[in-house]
Amino acid sequence: MRAIALFSGGKDSTYALYIAMQQGFDIEKLVTISPRREDSYMYHVPAIERTKYQAEALGIRQDIYRIGDSPEELKEVLKNYQVDAVVSGAIASNYQKTRIEEVCEDLGLLSYMPLWGKNQRMLLEDMLLADFKIMIVAIAAYGLDERYLGKVMDHKLLLELQELQEKYSINVAGEGGEYETYVLYAPIFRKEIVVELMERQWDGVRGNVILKKLRLKDVVT
Repeated sequence: MRAIALFSGGKDSTYALYIAMQQGFDIEKLVTISPRREDSYMYHVPAIERTKYQAEALGIRQDIYRIGDSPEELKEVLKNYQVDAVVSGAIASNYQKTRIEEVCEDLGLLSYMPLWGKNQRMLLEDMLLADFKIMIVAIAAYGLDERYLGKVMDHKLLLELQELQEKYSINVAGEGGEYETYVLYAPIFRKEIVVELMERQWDGVRGNVILKKLRLKDVVT
């Protein structure tokens, strides 16, 4: 089945793409939305400008659009593609799921959301077991501080996030905007992304990572 993937560069959209490719979807393009609103409810914001490295690592062509959150604008974007399906990484946001599904239905497209409704901790464990290399590039939640900026996720960090969830009621997968991620490597990547220079910005409450210099390196098999 011919498809495009809504791709933000974060863990969820990358894992959804990974599953779709395993299921035999033929991904013709990555469609990346650079939202006009910094506080977008629909789209991932941090490190969007660095998704071009991921597209190159994947070997899949990419289109980037700057639009707002309205379904009408997303519909105008998706009209550009003669495909059968749209792959996205929605997990628990009914707002996001409903709008994508409505647009796809209007255009006669299948909306494929392989992560929807899944246990979020288990999804993170599955990503780590699949050798995903996931960096935290933004945080905005009580209990998370500047030490987490730039950290690459592992099982120890997952346990820490679970403890923070129990203590402060954060979402372990960052679904409430507690943290945002950037994928440096996944099994579907032909190359791995190496961060050579980054800058941490922290205002005492929230923070983000600016990925200043990246390079691609060959994957050793």
